[in-house]
Amino acid sequence: MKKITITGSSGVGKTTLCTKLAQELQLPLIEETARVLCEQMGYKRIGEIPEQEQFKRNVLSKQIEVERKHESFVSDRSALDCWILWQRWNICSAMTYDTEEIYTTVADHARNYTHIIYVPPLFTAIDDGFRWIEPDYIKQIDRITRMTLYDLNLWDRTLTISSSSLAERILEARSWLEQ
Repeated sequence: MKKITITGSSGVGKTTLCTKLAQELQLPLIEETARVLCEQMGYKRIGEIPEQEQFKRNVLSKQIEVERKHESFVSDRSALDCWILWQRWNICSAMTYDTEEIYTTVADHARNYTHIIYVPPLFTAIDDGFRWIEPDYIKQIDRITRMTLYDLNLWDRTLTISSSSLAERILEARSWLEQ
């Protein structure tokens, strides 16, 4: 059983790595839930969705639901990312009880991940029309990602990618997963 999630900021190559790794390991691929839900709702960008707070909750619920359907998987983002983005998007605006509810849900669910692959920003992000690629935003998400992995005590099951090329990233991940 391998429950592999790939996390990191926007535009760092998570989706490309996820897709290739899922193919090579012959595991189900869980696509980025926020993007899937956004498209199902008929929007091109998350910022267009009128009810942002409910959307964030829906993404977390759907992410956990989809992950629970599979004994093994490779996930492009995860419940961890829902928490990371909740923190960034709700700085000083969310009610404390909402924030604690989201944190507890994610912390409890994160125990299910057997392998976490953290992808730091190693090159300039390319605009795909969906994600935010502003350099300071990427730095903030990256910082919150590292803080979340630390806070939830997940570093012992986390690989930090150090290569920029896809071929080298696949080798890093496969070598680590085979240990």
